[in-house]
Amino acid sequence: MITSESEHFKRWHGWLVLFAVFLLAAGLRWYYVTQAVVPIPVRGDAGQYYAYALNLANHGVFAKDLPGAAVIHPDNYRDPGYPVFLALWMKMLGTGAAWYAAVLLSQALLGALTVTLATQLGRHWLPLRWAAAAGVTMALWPHSITINDYLLSETLFGFLVALGVLAVASALQRRSSWRALAAGLTLGAAALTNAVLLPVGVLLAALLAWRRLAPRKLCVALAAGALVLPSAWAVRNAAVVAPAADNSSTARALQNLAQGSRPQFQSAWRNSVLGDAAAKARARIILQAVDNDYALLRTSPLQGVESILARFSEHPLQFARWYLIDKPALFWGWSIEIGQGDIFVYLTGNSPFQTQPAWMALAAICHALNTVLMLLALASLLFIWPRWQHALPRKWPGSHAALVTVICLAAFVTLVYSTLQAEPRYSIPFRPFEILLAMTTLCGSALWWRSQRAAKVSIEGSGIGTPDE
Repeated sequence: MITSESEHFKRWHGWLVLFAVFLLAAGLRWYYVTQAVVPIPVRGDAGQYYAYALNLANHGVFAKDLPGAAVIHPDNYRDPGYPVFLALWMKMLGTGAAWYAAVLLSQALLGALTVTLATQLGRHWLPLRWAAAAGVTMALWPHSITINDYLLSETLFGFLVALGVLAVASALQRRSSWRALAAGLTLGAAALTNAVLLPVGVLLAALLAWRRLAPRKLCVALAAGALVLPSAWAVRNAAVVAPAADNSSTARALQNLAQGSRPQFQSAWRNSVLGDAAAKARARIILQAVDNDYALLRTSPLQGVESILARFSEHPLQFARWYLIDKPALFWGWSIEIGQGDIFVYLTGNSPFQTQPAWMALAAICHALNTVLMLLALASLLFIWPRWQHALPRKWPGSHAALVTVICLAAFVTLVYSTLQAEPRYSIPFRPFEILLAMTTLCGSALWWRSQRAAKVSIEGSGIGTPDE
């Protein structure tokens, strides 16, 4: 009876902690999007998402042609998830101020739910207090707050990824093929919001089967679910989209590859927008070189890759450092390069991070901890190996598989973006996983130190190793 009451209390304690984390995250994000002002919200990537959504809402066609175009040409340059999200609000509220407010407030809610889902995910292998610490850190992290104020896909994508990975962990815990199928469908929806996740469901299922971390039937269900929505989208593209330059997701990937192959690209882009006349002239040379690389990759992919590799061979150590160290560090870095800079993608006014001392202090603290957080997350790789697995509590038989899933996801996106174009904005949907892994390292280290200390006290108390008097 006492044990039952204790377990009941722990269960409610956990739910109360999750609710408190949600309230903190929701309050901060709600306040931010109602205070900060983006003078030109429809621009750059946001402008394309808006055009897609408008064409979907008005014509039922997924195309990036600007409003008023004589002919609308279906394409697949962008992924459909976020434009569909915007179009749904357009169908309900039109395209005026009410629509814009609804999008921002719903993104604030999605951001808070992402924090809550990721906190619950951490409970699969972390003690409650460590999962709660991770949740509070996620709720306070500046990038995860500011991104909700932009018409960009990162908020929706981050929510779907967190939901999908939590569903995978739940399927592993319950050994449920139906839950695995639902998890795969969610990861497939995330992949239609950002194609970088396209192979993740299948690769994860293969890994779990290979390492015997899950029943084969569950792995098949996960892979099948992950393929449903992307396959339907591929059929649509084959049937509707006419081949055209700069109009496909492949073209966008090649463009990112060309941009990412030049270490000077980010600074050149910033100088082309924010620099003086001399800086803009120098930037144009680099940006033209990127355009030339992209044109060659598009017309002859093999020759384009050979050209890039030939450039690498002239400075092999420089490019080895660029791809192995600098780009991963840039991906998980602090200041957004392709954008306004710091924690802002677009020019933003009246941001609490610019006007209120407490918020400014929070940003300064997080900035100082950013590199430490990245290194702690990297150190969590140790807990994959059998020698270190015992340092973390086994909350249920598959809890280690949930941790492996998060580690592999973080490693995968780091590899992909380091191969293509690394940019701190792109890491925002994965920040919750980085924070969970950093807390995993801290938790494992603390538990290991405590066990070593307890063992030492036990030895000293038993008199083993003390000299005879």
